Parts: sequence; structure tokens; C-alpha cells
Amino acid sequence: MHDKQKPLCDLCLSVMTGECSEEERLAFERHLPRCEACRAEWNDLQLAWGALYADMDKIEPPEDLKRQVMNAALEADLALAEEDRRREADSVQRRRNNRRKGRSRWLAVSASVLLVLLAASSAWNYKLARDNGAAPPPIERALSVPASQVKLAVPLQSQAPEASKAFGIACIVDNGKSRQFVVYVYGASPTSGEEAYQVWLLKDGVRKSAGTFRVTDDDQGLGVLAMPIEAANLDFDKIGITLEPDDRGDQPRGAKMFGSV
Repeated sequence: MHDKQKPLCDLCLSVMTGECSEEERLAFERHLPRCEACRAEWNDLQLAWGALYADMDKIEPPEDLKRQVMNAALEADLALAEEDRRREADSVQRRRNNRRKGRSRWLAVSASVLLVLLAASSAWNYKLARDNGAAPPPIERALSVPASQVKLAVPLQSQAPEASKAFGIACIVDNGKSRQFVVYVYGASPTSGEEAYQVWLLKDGVRKSAGTFRVTDDDQGLGVLAMPIEAANLDFDKIGITLEPDDRGDQPRGAKMFGSV
């Protein structure tokens, strides 16, 4: 693919999330049938988007929430992309492979936009209900829930050879009244029986559990953890995710499956 086409290839995520101009959208739609790499990425994005929408009402995320998620994750992705560029070889195939690796990280970012919205909605509605002594406000009263923003976004890489294409992201989401620690993984190996993925926060060599989640046996490998934060600061150096025999351990017993970048 010629260099002059690269800006069009980079529009895939922006078109999917609506973060582009009408002119850019039309240009990308004309470009898509002629670019195999963009068609593959577009299909991946639609797959992740559709999986998060399954069995739930479709809610358009507020514009400021999408912008905060995208900006926070973009900062981390730019650093990784710069490192990739330094390691690039001269061959065209290597450049395509590196671009696809970067886009797999963007796939996690795009899915995290919806994830943060859904997790924030459930957790903060619960807090409002507890404070007010009433049932959580339904979608018809969504304006009573404050707008949110992402304070931190940490990309997660697969550490498991059998799931080398898996990835994820961990976020701290703040709406000004409460905060939420959210972890999302995609492409993870399914759990069986009592097995569970366990998230660990590492600080000064000490690991503390941040919660557990399970992954169903489907083709998506989707896993979600959403935990409220009560402390003033959630302080950690690294994030690790292990596959445990059950969800009751206070120290890692299983293999490490994901780690922070």
C-alpha cells in the first residue's frame, strides 16, 4: 500500500466511533472496498462493538465520555506506536504487520468506550440508590447520573502463548462523586467450572486482589470486572491477571495471563 493511503487507513476507528468529519467518512467508505487490511480491521471492530451491545439496550455514550476515553488511551497507544516505529524493518510486509498490531490495541480502546459507559452506569446508579434509599434510576432518568471521565487507562498484553492475540485495558473512571476500577479483556481463553480470572494490583512487590471475573465459552473471549473505589487513591505499580482454580484465593496460584504494558 502506498504511503499516501495511510491517512485513510488510520480513519477506521474514527469512522466507527463517529469521531471524524463527514468528508473523512465518505473518503474512507470509498477506500474500504479497495483495502484488505482496512476491511479486516473494520470487521474486527464491528465484532467487538456488537459483542458489547448483545442482550442490552443500546445507549449512545455522552460525547465528553467518548472523548475522555479516547484521549486517555491514545496517550498510551502513541508511546507504544513510537516504539514499534523504531523497530520497524524496511520491508512492506513488516510495516503492515506492525500497523495491525497497533490497530489491535485500538480495538481494545474502541470496545472500552462502551464498557466504561455500561460499568459506570450500573455502579453509580447503585451508589445513588444507596444514598437516596431508592431503586436505581432507570434509563428514562439518565440525566440524574453525573457525566464521567477516565482518569487513567492502562493497556494490558496477553502473557499466554495459547492466547497471544488477546488484549485488554484497565481504567479508573470518575464521575465527580464516585470512582470505578474497570478491567476489560478480549480474546481470553474461556474459564471452566470454578475457574476464574483474578486481577492483581502490584505495589512495592506486594500483590493485592482487585476482584475476579469469568469468561464464557464463546468465540469472543470477553471478560469484564467493575469494582467501586472507596479509598482516596488507588495506588499501584503494575497490573497482572492470573487464571485461578477458583475465585477465593488471596495470593496467585495460577498462570499469569495478562500484564500491564
